[in-house]
Amino acid sequence: MSAERTRRTVLAASGSLATLGLAGCLGGADEDDEDYVAVESFELIDPETGTQFAAVDGDRWEGGPLVLPLEGKLSVSARAEDADGELEFEADAPHRLGATVAVEGDDTVAIEPRRDRVDLIGRTPGETAIVAEVWDGDRFGWGSPELPVEVVDDFDDAINYPDE
Repeated sequence: MSAERTRRTVLAASGSLATLGLAGCLGGADEDDEDYVAVESFELIDPETGTQFAAVDGDRWEGGPLVLPLEGKLSVSARAEDADGELEFEADAPHRLGATVAVEGDDTVAIEPRRDRVDLIGRTPGETAIVAEVWDGDRFGWGSPELPVEVVDDFDDAINYPDE
């Protein structure tokens, strides 16, 4: 009987240690929210001209909202820097540009990432927000503050270029 009790004790202790070890490996929610890529500056730009649409300023955007045509698209690229310099988003670079709609299930805008740019497609008229993302390979690296986006039926491309 004492051998059986000892075996049960060892198995119970092993199970407890495995559970604690697994819990320590998974980490908490705060750890998951931290940025993997320490972006110091970030701008959304026109991929053809390099003209700035909006830039992150601390925890908000300077510029915007981005205005999209209903059933049309606006392509955006990015200029970003970390402590080591400019982040590259080209085909052979480790980083890629992404974006998500800030509110899950909002279908005002569709997003099609293209590695070095993101195509924003106006699906339904209205207002929403997106979060621009930097990915390091397949690992999430950084997310921007929410950027307002408006999809309009009567679109004028000049609205996204206020300084021209």
